[in-house]
Amino acid sequence: MLDTGSSEPEEDSYEWNLVRCKNPTLFELITVGESMRAIRDGKLFCPGYATWSDFCREELRISLNHAERRIRCADIALEIQRAGCVHLPFKEAQCRPLMRLEDRLLRIYAWELTCSLTRVGKAPTGGEVMRAVRLLESWRPAIEEEKRAYFELRKMLYISRITIKLAKEVSDSRRFQHWLEHDASTVERGLLKTLVEDLVHRLNSLSIDPVRS
Repeated sequence: MLDTGSSEPEEDSYEWNLVRCKNPTLFELITVGESMRAIRDGKLFCPGYATWSDFCREELRISLNHAERRIRCADIALEIQRAGCVHLPFKEAQCRPLMRLEDRLLRIYAWELTCSLTRVGKAPTGGEVMRAVRLLESWRPAIEEEKRAYFELRKMLYISRITIKLAKEVSDSRRFQHWLEHDASTVERGLLKTLVEDLVHRLNSLSIDPVRS
């Protein structure tokens, strides 16, 4: 059972995760999903409950299917976050339609399409997301054939974008800058500079503009 004492529960403990699972409207969708996954995969619900299903039904007051759907929606929201999208879904209703699309890239594309068609300052509804999903489903033959190269390139660029973002965080860190200023050798600085220049050259060499005869 949930500890109702005044002491703050230890981070990542059963009690810490349980608070988030039982109060999904007070925490971010991704956070709730991660806590539910931690309890499920780590079997933190034992010995209080025999099964994950019992825990969902008796402790969270939701069905097993609802619990699994909530985790899946959180996973999709995390995909969108990692893709660097400006706007993120914050409700299960916004993510549920995206579960119809098997490909991760299509889910991201459907979400971006929804946001682009939604009035500025207004959050997309589940119905609006569903319309974008159905539109992509109707385009599926073209996506699988005519636009396959487009989606493959887009997928690779999204992955590279995440990696470069992480690299910049390391580069901007105080620890790295201290090493660069005080301990890095000329060879080490030169190697990093060469790698960055090569990356910039490769990005600039991508053929995005149409070839005109």
